[in-house]
Amino acid sequence: MDTLLQSAPAWWVAAYLMGAIPMGVLLARARGIDLRTVGSGNIGATNAARALGTKLGLVVFALDVLKAATPVWLASSSWALGQLDDPSWPLGGVAFMTVVGHIFPVYLRFRGGKGVACGLGIFVALDPPVALAAMVMYVQGLVLTRTSAVGSLTAVTSICLCMLIADKPDAYVAAALASSALIWVRHTSNIKGLIAEAKARKRAQRADGAA
Repeated sequence: MDTLLQSAPAWWVAAYLMGAIPMGVLLARARGIDLRTVGSGNIGATNAARALGTKLGLVVFALDVLKAATPVWLASSSWALGQLDDPSWPLGGVAFMTVVGHIFPVYLRFRGGKGVACGLGIFVALDPPVALAAMVMYVQGLVLTRTSAVGSLTAVTSICLCMLIADKPDAYVAAALASSALIWVRHTSNIKGLIAEAKARKRAQRADGAA
């Protein structure tokens, strides 16, 4: 049993399975709603807020943060990976696999969310000040642009910058970069939409100027 508790691969699998739990889908299902057929079809907090209301959207956000932080907290305990001489790389793997689980959940045929709340959650466990800074950046981006995707991408990018500037362990930097890359890829459609909107506004401005 002790060997299993100190096994990095075992913790990576456990982290993936916990991250894959679709909190938004389960909460919406309890309300008789299939979250995947409403709004954007995303299983995360933003779409949950549209489908279930702001309060329940915040509940989904909190649950996603908690499910990501929990395996990292547990794995870092003195009875688990915390016993290792250098637990940073195994813990970095636990953090990353939690995000992978949310984005590619086995329970939903690998069609999951965009990973923002989970990306925040792993750093609530690994480095709370960095997680707080990311929350501030998210709120700032959301307020300035009124677009959740902009706030989300600003937040995950700020995590990477904070980890690099603050000279954090290489394993945590790697987890931040890998998670951020996945989250950016999952936001491809949002980015394309923002670019299209910007181009449309520019064309409209030119048309007004020529009129």
